[in-house]
Amino acid sequence: MSTGQIHKRILKAGVFVSVAHLLFRLAGLIQAKVMGHYLPQETFDVVFTFAFTNCLFMVYLIGEELLNSTFLPVFMGEKDAASESGAWAFANTILTLQFLVLLAATAVFLAAPEMMVKLLTRWRPDTAPEKYALAVSSVRALTPALIGLSLGSTTYALLNGYKRFFLAALGDAVWKFCAVGVFLAGVLLSKDATQLLVWGLVAGSVCKVLTHLLGLRDKLAHIRPMLAFSHPAVKRLALLMLPLVVGVLITKVRDNFNNVHVLSALETSGLMQANDIGRKLQSTLAHLVPVALSIAVFPFLCEMAVDQDQRKMGDLVTRFGRMMLAVFAPFALFVAILAVPLTSLIFKGGHFDAEAVRRTAVSLACYTFVLPAAAIEPLMTKAFFANRRTVSITVVGVVFSLMSIGISWLGLAVYGGNELILLAFIAGGFTLTRILKCVALVEIMKRKTPVFPFTETALFLARVVVAAGVAGGAAWLLLRQVSALQILSGRIGDMAKLGACAAVFTGIYFVGAYLLHIREIRDLLDLVLGKLRKKKA
Repeated sequence: MSTGQIHKRILKAGVFVSVAHLLFRLAGLIQAKVMGHYLPQETFDVVFTFAFTNCLFMVYLIGEELLNSTFLPVFMGEKDAASESGAWAFANTILTLQFLVLLAATAVFLAAPEMMVKLLTRWRPDTAPEKYALAVSSVRALTPALIGLSLGSTTYALLNGYKRFFLAALGDAVWKFCAVGVFLAGVLLSKDATQLLVWGLVAGSVCKVLTHLLGLRDKLAHIRPMLAFSHPAVKRLALLMLPLVVGVLITKVRDNFNNVHVLSALETSGLMQANDIGRKLQSTLAHLVPVALSIAVFPFLCEMAVDQDQRKMGDLVTRFGRMMLAVFAPFALFVAILAVPLTSLIFKGGHFDAEAVRRTAVSLACYTFVLPAAAIEPLMTKAFFANRRTVSITVVGVVFSLMSIGISWLGLAVYGGNELILLAFIAGGFTLTRILKCVALVEIMKRKTPVFPFTETALFLARVVVAAGVAGGAAWLLLRQVSALQILSGRIGDMAKLGACAAVFTGIYFVGAYLLHIREIRDLLDLVLGKLRKKKA
């Protein structure tokens, strides 16, 4: 297959995944909006930010990050080199083992939720009795969701192994919409909103797996309980996963320390909510294109790794990476400048008051600068995993996760009394370390795979920075100096500010891209428009 054909197939798959991710992220924003409106900030902090996102979902992510990047290369290698039945013997062993581990984990959470609350937060029965009691009951009630979510990570990889991207990604959207629907139904019927939120999250986890099974309906005959530990692919998977265990665990320790442990030391409610929503917005932007693209690219990278075609792999990662940087580096600056009206437009209302907007805008402005790194890191990590290079990526991840923890600890120790500065330390430290991690990964990958040649990349980034800087300066002046915009308020005012600044920023950036020969913008447009013309024809 030619390079052009590969790029077109990747783009097509990327569009399918992006559409499903758009639905998933849209559901997530709707969920955050509805919960922020109807739930008191303390309830949001305890039930959703801690019990679900940073306790049970954290455990799910440990399994997903271990399996999602290691299972697919082994499964595809086994399917291509041996036979489909042999590949499914390997897959069934992993699914069966995963289910047994999940049963054991579920039993622990149901029996001793107090242990998790004391381990992950500073809430105690004597110092924060209401938060502690709510956290314990929420962890216990949400525990069944762990089984569906975790099994869904493996069925997701199986669908990708057959290059069925849309239903794989759609499963996450179905889960979110189910959770939102049940929660809204509870609010409209004046039921216990907290209880309905729990039920919705659990029901959504089941719907996620059912959606994936629909995509695998012609393969269901292959699925059966099995524990074939002697299968050589099981050993290969274990060897790939082993170096990742430490890195994944340290990453989750970082996330819990930054997002829960540090903020639970303060009595103020709503800080976890501000940090969570600020991070959610940048994560939404990153998942719509870069992460979706990396999912579409991964099977092709695995095939190139099998063929030992490192030059083609390097060209593919560099080309798509530069396209992502040309879009998301300027976009990060735009979002940071417009953080307050953007946050106000989406979330303000009900319990989400002006103070919540201010806190979340600070968090969003700091987190959004991670977008350039988030634009290329998924491509880089998928290339590492395709080449089965897990040790180096683990070491790099551990180093910069520990650095992020250190920055958050410093913020608490020095500025613990100033909540906005503390939020800036947590989000800014996360952003800085992700950027440094991305640079380190590029330099390590260059040893075997020719990616991002230094001189060309430096000149490219300089052109992007100049064009984005001029556009950002013009948008900032418009927002701060034009009195007609400053006097506007409410949602109409937020929309007017965003619309006017977006028009000015986009226009100036595209002119700058043309004058400075940032051809990646044109390449991306050509790929998209070419695909659209082909569909019309």
